[in-house]
Amino acid sequence: MNLLDDLYLDSRMSNIWSLKATISYWLRVESELAGALADANIITRDDARMISEVCSVEALDTSRLILESKNVGYPIVSLVSMICEALPSEQAGKVHWGATTQDIMDSALVLQARDALEYLLELQGQLGDAISDLASKHERTVMAGRTHGKQATPTTFGAKCAVFLDQLVSDRSRLLDAYRRMSFVSLHGAAGTSAALHPHANEVRRALAKRLDLENKLIPWHVNRSAIITVGDAISATLQTLTRLAREIIDLSRTEIAELSEGSSKYKGASSTMPQKANPIESESIIGFGVSGATHATALHRASEAAHERSAGEWQIEWRVLPDIFSCAASALSLALSATKNLQVFPAQMLKNCSLDGGLLLAEAAMMHIAPQMGRDNAHKLLYEVCRDSRKNQQSFETALRENLGAQFQSYFKDFSFDPSAHVGEAPNVAREGVKLWSESKKESLVP
Repeated sequence: MNLLDDLYLDSRMSNIWSLKATISYWLRVESELAGALADANIITRDDARMISEVCSVEALDTSRLILESKNVGYPIVSLVSMICEALPSEQAGKVHWGATTQDIMDSALVLQARDALEYLLELQGQLGDAISDLASKHERTVMAGRTHGKQATPTTFGAKCAVFLDQLVSDRSRLLDAYRRMSFVSLHGAAGTSAALHPHANEVRRALAKRLDLENKLIPWHVNRSAIITVGDAISATLQTLTRLAREIIDLSRTEIAELSEGSSKYKGASSTMPQKANPIESESIIGFGVSGATHATALHRASEAAHERSAGEWQIEWRVLPDIFSCAASALSLALSATKNLQVFPAQMLKNCSLDGGLLLAEAAMMHIAPQMGRDNAHKLLYEVCRDSRKNQQSFETALRENLGAQFQSYFKDFSFDPSAHVGEAPNVAREGVKLWSESKKESLVP
């Protein structure tokens, strides 16, 4: 359907949302509904067994299903017809008892989305582990911290990685919460009153929920799509983290910075005309998936505008965008995992870049060093002029300080280090804390 998917689509996620898989989720719900009806003694165990036996995607005519669904607008009418045709009349009359199309499709959607969320969490777990390894390895690897796109104060690459770990911890929590909040069965009938199953509705719904490992809920959610929105927003947050990670890799890979690079192989990221190019193509594709998926997630908010007891078109928005949101997330995560595990880090270049701009990266450290002697404001004014002189005269920061302070330089700075590694503050601790938080976050269970 599009070049980005053709190149980098995650096949496992694609399979989860394939037509065959989607039909199999519908059939599972129909099958377990028969079992739930038997649990409530509305139909016999033999009835339920016979219905379940014909709920097979292999036995279904998919072409016919699609053709008839185009006419009806929804697929469950045709699905139920084919199930009934495969049964004796007595059992055929008990298929889909008390349910409506959206009950089957929503319950199936929950199962499908939960499988998809489990896979996203698996990929995210691998990515977090890879970044955690980088944070541990580089907790003291000095580099320039940057604010507003310019060098600010020294930090470490490990501390930078810890910020991403903290984001992943938050993203993981949101994904787990989304998983739990959507773990409810739907079996509420045409207008949400379960009138067709009354007075056994709650008993059957409870039995179906148990069979599907879901929670029972008396209040219908045909038009209350809050849980679906939670899923979309949680995935969107994950995609935004991945996009930020990709932009960071791209930015730090710039020729003028050259502190990072994606893993290299023959012709990876090659240009058709410039032989020297090795473009950060995985990161670029992460951004493509990240922005697309997060943009599509906003459509779920529009889908929640359904009126009355059932939607009139809003529901179809979910059919279009939910699979794509999950697909974008899985593809972006797979690319991010590859980019991170194969990331080339250049500590020597990071340290070298700390001396750019004459080493003014240490201006704040120098200011705070002399602030106790002359006051922070006076120290700031002094260091501001020193920085101006350093740039104007193209001098190093240390030389400009010496010239500005003259004989006072020795008394002010005799015990001050001009080594950036002496001024990284809590950066190593930040790196270790990020690793710790990530490790602890993985203990949280998926149990609803």
